[in-house]
Amino acid sequence: MRTQRTGALTSAALTFLLAVLPAGLAADELAFHEPGARAASLGGAFTARSDDATALFYNPAGLAFLPGVRFKAGLVFGDRTLKAYWPAEEATFRSAPNDFLGALAACWQPVRRVSVAVGLFTPYSYRASWSPNYGHDWVCRENMVRATSVRAALAVELFKGFAVSGAVDLVGTRLDWKHFLTVSPEAYAESRHRIRGHGVGFAGGVLWRIVPAVRVGARYHQATPVDLTGSTYRIVYVTGSPAAAPSDRVGASDTYGNWPYQNVTGRLTWPRELAVGAAVSPWPALTVSADVQWDRWSGFGDWIFEPAEPGSDPDYGTQGVVLGLADTTHVKAGLEFRPSRTLSLRAGYTHLASAVDRVRRTMLYPDLERDVLSFGFGYEGPVFSIWGDGERVSDLSFDLFVRYARAATADSTVPGYEMTYSSRRIVFGVGVGFTF
Repeated sequence: MRTQRTGALTSAALTFLLAVLPAGLAADELAFHEPGARAASLGGAFTARSDDATALFYNPAGLAFLPGVRFKAGLVFGDRTLKAYWPAEEATFRSAPNDFLGALAACWQPVRRVSVAVGLFTPYSYRASWSPNYGHDWVCRENMVRATSVRAALAVELFKGFAVSGAVDLVGTRLDWKHFLTVSPEAYAESRHRIRGHGVGFAGGVLWRIVPAVRVGARYHQATPVDLTGSTYRIVYVTGSPAAAPSDRVGASDTYGNWPYQNVTGRLTWPRELAVGAAVSPWPALTVSADVQWDRWSGFGDWIFEPAEPGSDPDYGTQGVVLGLADTTHVKAGLEFRPSRTLSLRAGYTHLASAVDRVRRTMLYPDLERDVLSFGFGYEGPVFSIWGDGERVSDLSFDLFVRYARAATADSTVPGYEMTYSSRRIVFGVGVGFTF
């Protein structure tokens, strides 16, 4: 009887997931990385699992089911290889900056069914660094944007198997940008922006363990607006006669010089996010999980920065690029097989389509369609005292994963940037956790 009930619930959960899967998917390169190593090896499908300390990042409601004191740390490193072929000049540009990101989560259950947690992670990041350089009105030589969030959460199991949670995020945002523009017939400038900002966001989640073999969950994160402030200045390069180049340069030589700093402002909004997920175990050694996640990137805003005091000296005017990002949908799936009580083998797959139309695709943020494969290995077992008394002092978890993403080629029809883009990504990660 129980087997029939479990099978029926499993079928219902899978039917629900298939029903909500959209016909067209979209991607956002900004949210490519997963903060949890175990979740990354499962393709990010962790909303209904959320059974270690990194539940803080995926669905804080899962923390209510975790007794004791727990810590989990993770590191991610890899590359962001992009290529842009420009037929008009028969030139190929390449960007391959390295990524090195970390995450840390700690949770504590002071009383049964109530848990508190705090953690640090990077929910959004993007970076490009193009070479060879190309002057004269070039939209991007280098750019980087990164959000680092400190999250505090409270989770409560309201009744057996059903938990809710709430969380507060303090989000720090860093943005850097270098691009070229013509300032006279005899010179061009490299404009450099360095901008920072902070915002506050709120998140929540629910998790229902219907039966041991079936879990469903959901999480929500409200949009987080960030007001940005910083500065910009220009390095002027002389390509013609020095006498005809701009003369108001600081520390000018015959070949280059700096123009003064100007304070600038901007605004962006990290997206509203909603995710639902299910995890089912057809038999104890195997668990299948799937998530559907919606992000409202259309409210992100544009890559545009204005003078803090228009008309001041210097006044470089408004600079930026219209992004026109689209709302995105992720579909994530993962599989975990336990050949023993302590070992786990994991795999995940995600297909992501581009969120940037060809009429807006530039070197600033090309965003390409990707297929992402992930594989991982996990160990969970006891740690005994080193003093030889055989006392069990904690439980250890250790996770390794690799993700490989290859993009389909995509064209751009932006005037002056009619290019063909291609990309690949390889990411490695490790996670270590302790339970006391």
